[in-house]
Amino acid sequence: MAVISINSFTGKVIEEIPETQVSLLPSLVQNARSASVQWKALEVGKRVGIVNKLIPLLEQNKESLAKIVHEEMGKPFNQALTEVDRAIEVIQYFAETVPKAVEEEVISNTEKETNILTVDPLGVVACITPWNAPVQTPIVSILPALLTGNTVLFKPSEHTTLTGIALFRLFEQLHKEGLPKNALQLVIGGKDVGKALVNQNIDHVCFTGSLRAGKQIMKDSSEQLHRITFELGGKDPAIVLKDCDLDATAVGIVKGATRNTGQVCCGVERVYIEKDIFDAFTQKVVEHAQNVSVDEGNNPEADIGPLVREFQRKMVEDHVADAKEKGARFLVGGETPHGPGYFYPVSVVTNVNHSMKLMTEETFGPIIPLMAVDTIEQALEYANNSNYGLTASVWTKNASLAADLAGKLVAGTVTINRYGSSKIGCPWGGAKQSGIGRLYTKEGIREFCNIKHVWVNKV
Repeated sequence: MAVISINSFTGKVIEEIPETQVSLLPSLVQNARSASVQWKALEVGKRVGIVNKLIPLLEQNKESLAKIVHEEMGKPFNQALTEVDRAIEVIQYFAETVPKAVEEEVISNTEKETNILTVDPLGVVACITPWNAPVQTPIVSILPALLTGNTVLFKPSEHTTLTGIALFRLFEQLHKEGLPKNALQLVIGGKDVGKALVNQNIDHVCFTGSLRAGKQIMKDSSEQLHRITFELGGKDPAIVLKDCDLDATAVGIVKGATRNTGQVCCGVERVYIEKDIFDAFTQKVVEHAQNVSVDEGNNPEADIGPLVREFQRKMVEDHVADAKEKGARFLVGGETPHGPGYFYPVSVVTNVNHSMKLMTEETFGPIIPLMAVDTIEQALEYANNSNYGLTASVWTKNASLAADLAGKLVAGTVTINRYGSSKIGCPWGGAKQSGIGRLYTKEGIREFCNIKHVWVNKV
């Protein structure tokens, strides 16, 4: 079996890559366990020193790596460059933060006893990563796993396999710096390989991807009762209040809904607007949506590109068709363009309601559904009426009201006057079915660790 790398702009095959044989997975796990003996024995500062050598490698290979992301995923080239830069920032963050997070802590110390908290690696971690940020997201999970002393099996998405291979090759260059040969191993394949991987005798599964895939991984790994960290999908609401800055809010909503061609788990997917400003705000959104630039393969500074694959475009088309059938009105877009590649236009839609997939299921495309509400309370009720809870945003000049709504919104991250996103150094993860556990911060780093209590009686 092979996975097929496809150019998102043309739909043409770039390369076919053989899958990792499922029969080899037990030996990969055993190799990882053997490597962990040497790796976890190193003092954390030495591990940091070795992994930090990845930074100049990323800098030297930034353009070639961005080119692969651009072709394989459809991200405009300059945005792909920015993703590599952000991955470097993530490495710098973990290099500074992990040593503090794994420090031994004295919980209590009396004449009779001392209670100590120690932080130990779990063992072997499977990092299963998505296609929409195929450089940054792997770094976010691989780095804390490695630096805390674990060894890693890295399975990139089958839709961005070449990106995953290119990133893995850079890690391989760390062997001469002291990274054990099997401390990081690459697993290539689709759903069947992923299913087999999480059935192995490993210690932790760190997964970023869709809710559907997350539920399946949880089922597949339940027999082993693995530790899990899941960052799953979102149907992120924006509440737009009548005192907001109309133009700035419209710009933010359009950007939040269309960045990465809407293929962001924390993208704005539904917008609730106080009825007094609905018409004026809608007009502003239409104006800005019509100015979003499209990269057709030769515009590195464009705002959006194609969707990643035909399956993703079909999902968008299905949600759009469902909305049209139920009375939605498309003011911009709403039709699949002719020609090669997996393009879909930025679309602004009104007359929406919660019977539509556009308002309840993750669309993952450049669609902006706008819905008028009578009261702030109604907006809050609609925003929380979802199985998802990754991010939510509030747009208003009233700071106290914004703080009140932030406290009532059920989400992992609530933003005020900006669209949702992860911020390096702040906890990242979802409420409800948008995830389990956190990434970044001490809490996120310790997801990859066993927290041990050592109780010493003084004699």
